[in-house]
Amino acid sequence: MKQCIWCNRKEHDTSFKTLAHTFPRSIGGKKICKNVCDECNFAFGRKQQFQPSVDIAVKEIFNISKNIISTNPKQFQKNRFKSEYFKIDVEKRKITLKPKYKLKSNFQETFARSFRRGIYKIFLEERERIIGDALSDEFNFIREFSRYNLNDIPLYYLKPVMPLIFTNEEHLNNPELQFSTYNMNLHEEYRLFDFYYAGYSYLLHTNNFMKDFHIYNYNINVINKETNSMKLSKIVAINRMEDLDFRYQLFNQK
Repeated sequence: MKQCIWCNRKEHDTSFKTLAHTFPRSIGGKKICKNVCDECNFAFGRKQQFQPSVDIAVKEIFNISKNIISTNPKQFQKNRFKSEYFKIDVEKRKITLKPKYKLKSNFQETFARSFRRGIYKIFLEERERIIGDALSDEFNFIREFSRYNLNDIPLYYLKPVMPLIFTNEEHLNNPELQFSTYNMNLHEEYRLFDFYYAGYSYLLHTNNFMKDFHIYNYNINVINKETNSMKLSKIVAINRMEDLDFRYQLFNQK
C-alpha cells in the first residue's frame, strides 16, 4: 500500500494518480517517487504572489545553469525556456532578474528559501525511491520545511575558489542522486549529504541534531584539509538567491 512520505496518508485517505518527478522534467528528470500523493505533489507547484513555488525555483535555477554549462555551443539557444523571473539574452548569454522582481522587497530571500525547500524535496523523494526509508522520523524536520514551509534548514554549496567545474552531459540531461558509500559515510560522520548537479556540490543536513556543529566540523576536517586540491572550494550558505553562482560569474572575474 502506498503511503505519502510528506503527509503520511495512505491510499484509502488520499489519491496517488499523478507522477511525482523527483527532479523537474524540464531539466530531464525521469525518476518517479511513487509514495507522493496528489495533494502534496500539487502543493510543491503552488506559488504565492511574487514568490516562486518550490518546483519553479528549482526549475529556474537549474535550467539556467544547465544551459550555460552545456558543452554543446547550440544548447543555450536550443533549450531556451520561458522564464517568469529572469530576462535572458541568448546572444550575449546574459541573465538578469526582471525589474518587477528586482525591486520587490525580500525577493532574493524568498526565492532562496523556495530553492532550499526544493533541494531538500528532491533529496527526500530520491531517498525514498532508492533506499525506501523516507518515512523515518529522522526526516520529519525536512517534511516540516519542504512541504509545510515551517522553520528553516540551511543549504550550502561548495563555491570554487578557481574557475574549475566538472560535469557531464548525461548527468545534466538525466539527473539523479547517488546514495554511495561516500554519501552514507558522510551521513554517519557529519549528518550531511553531498548533492551534485551542474558542476556544483550542495551540502544538505540529513539530521536536525547539532547542525551547526556538524557543518563546522566538516569545514574544518574536510574543506580546510583538502591539501591535494589546494583548497579549491569554500562553503557558502544560500540565504539569498545571489549567494549561489548559478550564472557562473566566477568565470568572468578577473
